[in-house]
Amino acid sequence: MPTVRPEDYGAVPGKDATAAFRKLFADVDERLVRDAGGGVPVATTDILLTGVYTVSGSIMRPVAGRAQGLTVRGIGKRASEIVMTGPEPLLVNKDRWMGVRWYDVSFRSTNPKATYLYASSTGACQDWGWTNCEWRGTWQRGIGLDGPRASNTNSEMFWTNCHVNGAYADAFLRVGMTPAHPQQDQFLNYWFTGCKIEYEHGDFIRADKGGFICVESGSFIVKGRRPDGGPSRFFHFPTAGHHDSVQHLHVRAVRFELRHATAKVIESKWAGHTVFDGCSDTALGFQQHSPALVAHEYTNPGVVTYRNCDLVGKHAYHLTAANPRQRVIYEACTRRNNRTRAAFLAVDGPHAPKAPPIIHVNDADGIR
Repeated sequence: MPTVRPEDYGAVPGKDATAAFRKLFADVDERLVRDAGGGVPVATTDILLTGVYTVSGSIMRPVAGRAQGLTVRGIGKRASEIVMTGPEPLLVNKDRWMGVRWYDVSFRSTNPKATYLYASSTGACQDWGWTNCEWRGTWQRGIGLDGPRASNTNSEMFWTNCHVNGAYADAFLRVGMTPAHPQQDQFLNYWFTGCKIEYEHGDFIRADKGGFICVESGSFIVKGRRPDGGPSRFFHFPTAGHHDSVQHLHVRAVRFELRHATAKVIESKWAGHTVFDGCSDTALGFQQHSPALVAHEYTNPGVVTYRNCDLVGKHAYHLTAANPRQRVIYEACTRRNNRTRAAFLAVDGPHAPKAPPIIHVNDADGIR
């Protein structure tokens, strides 16, 4: 497959490369060919990035029709980097590209209004993947997934051995950016494997629509505080009322580090399944803020399970509505602080007295 580079379209080190990237992506579009299997047109070129490129506007812009199979490669994180200086999204994917892969590239923003990727979909904008990539700098958000009334997909996205650095006024991954639209709950299937999520502030994932999210191993650290004093959360699910199949979170073998009293692992209104398995958030449990820290907070949850976890601070459950399917289970867990039920659990709301009990099984602190 032929390879194209921004330098082929006029990119010069030290100068703005926006026009060169736009010509490059236009040429990629021109070279699309029919898919022999009967699907949408497919790309016939790879993109290779071999240096640091500064741009001031969107380099992937809206184009009519759908396309499949674009690959962008770098030579290594920070050795290959795109620096965004303008307020626009670096990439705009409006119901077009599917099957896109990024390898060994860094993305850095010097403009706090910038977004890395804005994707709006009614059936495309799916199957994107990033491997050995990094985000740093100051962003409004990393990836914003959106759509009109008939929104659909924005799904099947994966991140492998990636590093989320920098700071986010909103979130690194924002799922459902226009809740005023009665969008379908077809924002789902996000997979993170072996990633370093170590950023200054903001939410890591904010899902206003549903999702099926799997996180496998990694280091998760919130290093600083939001400028407005608000909380930074790794998982923020602020909206209830989703279909059963798209309110699932499964987190396995992740080490969390909560350096400030305003940091949280999760704040959720989902009524589906949430599982933390083999995780620890006690690294800074010795610090003064940790005993009072509400690290995990739920409103009217469904099934919440902690297995083989080492836990910091308190867990809060706000039970303002009846949910006959509610179950909360702690199995073979330990705590750095608050090693009694009364100290560890904060349960309130008008339905708290009628809710099923929170169950502890083989608890290392002796909670029953």
